[in-house]
Amino acid sequence: MLAIRRETDYAIKLLKILSQSKGQVLSLNEVSKKSKISFLFLQKIARKLRLAKIISAYQGVDGGYKLLIDPKKISLRLVIEAMEGKFCLLSCLNKNKEVKCVAADANCNLKNKMNKINNRIIKILDAVKLKDI
Repeated sequence: MLAIRRETDYAIKLLKILSQSKGQVLSLNEVSKKSKISFLFLQKIARKLRLAKIISAYQGVDGGYKLLIDPKKISLRLVIEAMEGKFCLLSCLNKNKEVKCVAADANCNLKNKMNKINNRIIKILDAVKLKDI
């Protein structure tokens, strides 16, 4: 079954809260209180989103996080891949990893069919933007 991990679900919630802050910097304490998500878990999530250059961090008393990208341009795929890695239905579809298939046939019917489905899902994930969620 395909499922978005809880970490990714919370990342979407964090991004949604930041998108509603109208460019203001929000501390993770504020977000934790609004969302009821653990502060420590939010730190882990924010780190991944920062490394993916979706949010930026500000130090100091008035520090916190804010979006680097317009919510209209943040796709669901971007968030999923920032949190979970490249989206692939089958590990052999991920060109970034060398996965040895049991049936190492260049004409693998399963791989060919699943690649078509994978590409359709990617188009859907690219079409869904943060502002629409």
